[in-house]
Amino acid sequence: MKVYMMTDLEGVAGVTDFEKRDEDTHDNWERRKLMRRLLTAEVNAAIDGLHDGGATEVIVNDGHGAGLTIDFEDLDPRARIIHGHDRPFWLPLLDETCAATVLVGAHAKACTAGATCYHTMSGIIKDWSINGVSVGEMGCQALIAGHYRVPMTFVSGEEHACREIEELIPGIVTANVKTGLSRRSAVSLAPQAARELIRQKAQESMTKIGELKPLDLGAPLNLREERFDEAFTGKGSSEHVTILDANTREVTAWDVIELFCRLYGYPRP
Repeated sequence: MKVYMMTDLEGVAGVTDFEKRDEDTHDNWERRKLMRRLLTAEVNAAIDGLHDGGATEVIVNDGHGAGLTIDFEDLDPRARIIHGHDRPFWLPLLDETCAATVLVGAHAKACTAGATCYHTMSGIIKDWSINGVSVGEMGCQALIAGHYRVPMTFVSGEEHACREIEELIPGIVTANVKTGLSRRSAVSLAPQAARELIRQKAQESMTKIGELKPLDLGAPLNLREERFDEAFTGKGSSEHVTILDANTREVTAWDVIELFCRLYGYPRP
């Protein structure tokens, strides 16, 4: 069974602030290296658990930032990894041949009170809702997987993120490795404890394949995007994009693949 693993950084135990890729100091470089080691170890723990649960192949998407966050040399050799810039789509290789999709290092969506490092895609988004359902990055991943009839079965990360995905997908297995105190502070499990929890829960999640239904919000899809700052002044509506006000637009499509292609300018894969 093939499992598709998306990864992020902000939900990893021990990470309490955003990665600062433009800060050229020794302390920041050491901090970024530590973040990468922590993420890679949690990814490896999940890979181990998925294989223990029956997975025969794991594809890892290095999904944070520039796609160069996982320590390539220390990655579990049973995995293949998607990394680097200029990808043809946000979740390449996620398709109907996958038995499940999972996420390691999850953070809560934008404006989640008390959550550590909350955001949706970037700092400019205040809220995304699809057909009236507020979603963050986890929800979008689950919806894209659902397009291919693939269920999301496991998420590890910060407590608010776990609650968010449990509400969207009842019955999903989660591993809460830290609890946010504010946007830049948290109470984390020690690294070994976090990794063991992730390994156990990832293994457990394999039993949910065939039980959890793929996420489906119907068709057509309408994504409402609210931004913190005025972004749409002077821009008119088009066939698939409606400008509601200076901070808000709606994008429509018949399926989620087309929706993301229109949102980000991808060619249809």
